[in-house]
Amino acid sequence: MVITAIILISLAVLLGLYLISFVLKKKIPPKGVALIHGSLAVLGILILIIYALTTTSHHKHWDSIIIFLLAATGGVYLFYRDIRHLKIPKWVALIHGALGLFGLGWILYHVIGGTH
Repeated sequence: MVITAIILISLAVLLGLYLISFVLKKKIPPKGVALIHGSLAVLGILILIIYALTTTSHHKHWDSIIIFLLAATGGVYLFYRDIRHLKIPKWVALIHGALGLFGLGWILYHVIGGTH
């Protein structure tokens, strides 16, 4: 389950890198890509939550889930501003992306490092 979540979140991160290139150039990000990005991230987070609630492993990845939920909060805010045709603050987009990337690195560290 954790590997599936990592794959989904990795795909979301890749799409996020594409989306942030639009924000940094002050262009409108494509809504379809933003929806796919968010959907992949939400599915990955949901799978992690299901894993945390059902596993007998001592490391349930709650720390990663919290990081991803913080990133998701920023993502909801960015999407809200985008669909309302309001300016997307670059700093929020950068923090959102940094949190998502950090969360991915954090869970990879624990899974690959054998502390899962």
